[in-house]
Amino acid sequence: MTTLTRWNPFTDIERIWPRDLFARDLFGRMAPDGGLAVEWSPRCDMDETDAEIVVHVELPGVEAKDMDVSIAEGMLTIRGEKLTEKKEEKEGRKYSERFFGSFERSLNIPATVDEAKIEAKMKDGVLEVHLPTTIPARPEATKIEIKPG
Repeated sequence: MTTLTRWNPFTDIERIWPRDLFARDLFGRMAPDGGLAVEWSPRCDMDETDAEIVVHVELPGVEAKDMDVSIAEGMLTIRGEKLTEKKEEKEGRKYSERFFGSFERSLNIPATVDEAKIEAKMKDGVLEVHLPTTIPARPEATKIEIKPG
């Protein structure tokens, strides 16, 4: 009797290619404690008023010294690395679902931002970047008359 089995190429690859090598090559690099460190993109919110744009970026477990905030050619870029502690356990296995690795997030910003007055601060795992604007971000709409053919 023949049994149908769903083919999964990743399962077959893992059988012939060691799991840590497979994960490291496809998804990132190995961390100091032997776990997998990958690149990730932090979540962010962007609020806009007539006076400024405020960006909030969730970075739990990341310290200000481990990141870089820069602006160039109309892009706000936040990059850094969430580091992990190396812990040894003498009994049983160590299991962790906490995420770590390098990250980068780039956001388009309008030309109206006054780059000389940008400020950033970090509090409770949230980076807050204030981007003051030089002119109102929402100009009034101008009605355009449509002429016949």
